[in-house]
Amino acid sequence: MNQILDNQIPQLVALITREMTNRDDKKANWASFKKSYDRELCEILGVNPEWGLQAGSLIGFDIDEERKLILLNYSASAHNLLHEIEGGWSPVLRQMRGLIYAWENPGNVEGVRLVSRGFEKFFNQSEIPETGMDVLAAAAGKKLLSCTAKEDGHMIEYFMHDRKLCATTRGRLGTPSAEAALDMIARSTFMKAQIISKRFGKDLMSLVCEFVHPITRVHVDYGDAKKLFLLEAYDTSGEMVGRPVLEAISDELYEYFVLPEFREMTLTELVAEINDRDVHNREGWVAFIPDADGKDRRIKFKYIAYIGEMVKSKLSYKYLMNCIKNDRLDKMLITLPEEIRAVAYDMVSEVVEATNAGANSNLGYKTLYSLYSPNEGGVDYFRTVCRSYYKDVVAAGGNKGENLPFSLQ
Repeated sequence: MNQILDNQIPQLVALITREMTNRDDKKANWASFKKSYDRELCEILGVNPEWGLQAGSLIGFDIDEERKLILLNYSASAHNLLHEIEGGWSPVLRQMRGLIYAWENPGNVEGVRLVSRGFEKFFNQSEIPETGMDVLAAAAGKKLLSCTAKEDGHMIEYFMHDRKLCATTRGRLGTPSAEAALDMIARSTFMKAQIISKRFGKDLMSLVCEFVHPITRVHVDYGDAKKLFLLEAYDTSGEMVGRPVLEAISDELYEYFVLPEFREMTLTELVAEINDRDVHNREGWVAFIPDADGKDRRIKFKYIAYIGEMVKSKLSYKYLMNCIKNDRLDKMLITLPEEIRAVAYDMVSEVVEATNAGANSNLGYKTLYSLYSPNEGGVDYFRTVCRSYYKDVVAAGGNKGENLPFSLQ
């Protein structure tokens, strides 16, 4: 029995459906619900009250009253709040990544059952202390690691509910990506995958795929390709079915599913691979590396060129200036993967240098204009941001409060 999936999460579903069974209920009641049931949420989610966090702020959900489905996922702010707390990512919160349950009677744990799931939460190398390179090197040693290529689309879960094939992304039911994914396979295809799994003694519950399609483009350009990369499959107990099952499904249903590229590499070889600046238009690799208990866990490694594309899309000097001006720089930086965060701090240093140069000369905000590049968008708007930032931070009295990341010279 999986205590988390079979006991704790059904308690959460029953607690939520006690007061909310549709999206209108959620909109009206979720804010007050999180406050009223904070003690219960802390207990279910494994949140220590001494952390000073509202447990409900760490999760989100989507709910379909007609199909009686609820999707549970960690919230965007969970990264802001948990990364800096030792043990903050509790076992329950790590499971909260696209969990889908069916429920029968509102507020009643009886009849709550798991119908689909995605991966347990996993992290980039160096994103949190337990995935620091020293820790990974000690765990991996010189042995060959199982590595699968990380494709750059949208994660899709396929599952059956009320005898119908369903699909969802991990954050919301009924997204355009999920609807498009349903055009890729039929109910009969999923049932064939179930038959294949049965041969291995597995009762297939859900297939987890990376959905590559023109509407899912992130940074890697796949052209007009429409593909389903089969990443994982889970049985009705919520356990992984194993690679032999995945290989059999992709071999027999090759017109629908393809397995990502697989390699065995040492950690040293993997690090050299992702740091190869000649590799473009690829996201990276997911390596299986043992944790402290010897259990393999997924760790993400992204190519340096891909990180560059992420930086271009997520960071700009004007964005950083607005964050400094609005006293939210630290909150923004902590949400970034470690690889991008290091670049962000370098960019902040350049803003600081230009700010100080302007404050100590008659050029003022014009020194910030030198930071402009085409990645910033329109020149006029960039300069407007520069002037607004400079006026707020410098002209209004210099050290604005105690939250600035620097002191003006």
